Amino acid sequence: MEITKHLLMNLSLLLVLLFFTQLIIERQVNEEKREIYQLFYFIISIFTCYIFSVQVQDGIHFDLRQVPMILGGLYTGYSFLLAGLTLLMRAFLGINDGFWVSVGVFSGLAILLKWIHPWFNRLTLNSRVGVSVLLTVITSFLLMQMVAIVNEPISHPEAWISFILIPALTSGLVSYSIETIRQTFIIRQRLAKADKIEAVSHLSASISHEIRNPLTTVKGFLQLLGEKDYPEDKKKEFIDIAVQELKRAEEVINDYLTFARPAFEKEENIEVEKELNHVLNVLSPLANLNGVKITKKFSPGLFISGDRSKFKQGFINLMKNGLEAMPNGGELIIQTFLTGSVVHILVRDTGIGMNEEQIARLGEPYYTTKGKQGTGLGMMVTFSIIHAMRGKVEVKSQIGMGTTFHIRFTKTL
Repeated sequence: MEITKHLLMNLSLLLVLLFFTQLIIERQVNEEKREIYQLFYFIISIFTCYIFSVQVQDGIHFDLRQVPMILGGLYTGYSFLLAGLTLLMRAFLGINDGFWVSVGVFSGLAILLKWIHPWFNRLTLNSRVGVSVLLTVITSFLLMQMVAIVNEPISHPEAWISFILIPALTSGLVSYSIETIRQTFIIRQRLAKADKIEAVSHLSASISHEIRNPLTTVKGFLQLLGEKDYPEDKKKEFIDIAVQELKRAEEVINDYLTFARPAFEKEENIEVEKELNHVLNVLSPLANLNGVKITKKFSPGLFISGDRSKFKQGFINLMKNGLEAMPNGGELIIQTFLTGSVVHILVRDTGIGMNEEQIARLGEPYYTTKGKQGTGLGMMVTFSIIHAMRGKVEVKSQIGMGTTFHIRFTKTL
């Protein structure tokens, strides 16, 4: 059973190495780097098999070196490189009958693998696994026969069974794992592409909807001005409304541009208390209209780095949402404090609140909790601005109890 134990140890190590290699490959976007890491896996696997080889008789060592050699040649095409490394490592165990058997078998195998590599890549998943297993079985059988010719026949039944079945099993498991990893990666790429296409379609629909409304209004008033001879005051009223609608369309476009390019042209020190007071002054008429009490709890002397106008824009959107969540009155609490080098900004409302699903989707493009009255642009832009300023957002909410936004920024000196 000693031979079987060592070969099963080889099998386990090859699978463990494949798992860790996959963790590394998952982080690589460049296809060339993915191929390089895959080649390294086969090289390290050959080296590992030699470390845990077992001597069957004088000059004859058993391990699973043929498995990474075959699979590496089939999947990467570097059969001569892998064969050379295999023979080089075998030479360290001694230049004897076993070494010359390896030279003969692996040299011929390298030529065969190089020749069938393009054909192998055109096969289906199951066919590639089958070819890998078949080549492994043939190679293992040839090695046993060559040992019998140049040395003495191996009489242990365990050696024959283990050296034929375990390499075939290993080749099948590793090959199937590689194919599964490949298919998973392809599926993820397709899903990412589908998500991008869906995002573009949503963006197109949202832009057309938001821009069409004010443009339709402008078009209507221009047609009215051309059809009848209205009094001057009426014409002025039509023109004012048309200008306002065009400004609204411009604001929508600016929101999209902010989301698409949240990076700032310039960075400056922002006094948090001063800018938040400015935001509250802008929103105080809406708060009075909704009967909302505003409570401020500011720690003075807090500064962060970013774009002042974008900062105000983000918090106007955030606090406006809080006010609109309290149509029947309530309290909006704005609090700032410092812990270490982190500036904390809390925005609490006592409004309608959100469930877990709504919280999870908050900030997604085109998602809104306001129904037909909202477009989702406000929170989308706010999240983009905060992230561009290297800030973090945490949201806690409860239906009927209100929502708390916890924003963290790094303090500047």
